[in-house]
Amino acid sequence: MRLAIILIQLLAIDQSSGQLQEDDRVAEYHARQWQWPPLPSDYIPNNSPGWRSIFERRFEQTARIADSNSKYNAFMSTVHSALLAPNFTEFGWGITRGPPDLVEALLENLKRGLESDSTPEEEHEYPVNHEYPLELPLMVPNALLNNRAMGELKPIHEAWSGVKLIANNAYGLRVYRNQSNLQMHIDESSTHIISSILHVGHDPEGEPWPLVIEDFHGNTNEVFLETGDMLLYESSKCFHGRPKRYNGKWYTSLFTHYYPEDWDEESINLEAHYRIPPEWHDVPEETM
Repeated sequence: MRLAIILIQLLAIDQSSGQLQEDDRVAEYHARQWQWPPLPSDYIPNNSPGWRSIFERRFEQTARIADSNSKYNAFMSTVHSALLAPNFTEFGWGITRGPPDLVEALLENLKRGLESDSTPEEEHEYPVNHEYPLELPLMVPNALLNNRAMGELKPIHEAWSGVKLIANNAYGLRVYRNQSNLQMHIDESSTHIISSILHVGHDPEGEPWPLVIEDFHGNTNEVFLETGDMLLYESSKCFHGRPKRYNGKWYTSLFTHYYPEDWDEESINLEAHYRIPPEWHDVPEETM
């Protein structure tokens, strides 16, 4: 599951340069008559002071990022989540139970993977350092069950979100190991719109490991999952993570992602570029 806050390659508008030119981007911003800071009515949902408060603070934090690439990408994630992406549910997340037969099959495959000496580590695009797991997660091969899960779980996601969905991928079985953590983030805005975490199991001797997720009412929630629990969430809109390090040998889930049938990936990505304020690169006076 790739994070939406990794380096985002600019979308091609000028075919000769392959980049979205800043002058063109700013012109599109003004053509839409946007302003900065955003108006209360600009937020989606626009009837939640708590949601707005979260992102007012996040925009202030983003403005203080020193590195230009990191700063621009943080703006991309934040304007998408706060101002552009529609919400499909009241809270942005919920809990249900996974199909028992599927959960049992996943548990059996997990057991085989934990007993194997050849289970590979997850491929990654980031350095292993203080912000990321000290040991990379293991990836138990799960292709057949991933395909099964995408089909069986789709009606649950559609009933929860109220929209017809297209399955993008199921990812797992990811086995987090001791001292793993995951910084707060949102997922891919192109394909990871209505998602779930189906918890398969964890080390019974390990400490509880909460998932932290923000909701549309401005609450920051800690969620503790047990085997068979399935957390449904709007994963490219609600910031979520596991910032606390895990104390235990293994913790395993299956991640499933869908997007609405009428989802316009190109348009929503372009609008995120256009919504970034013209003065995004300015440094706030108090940090100079």
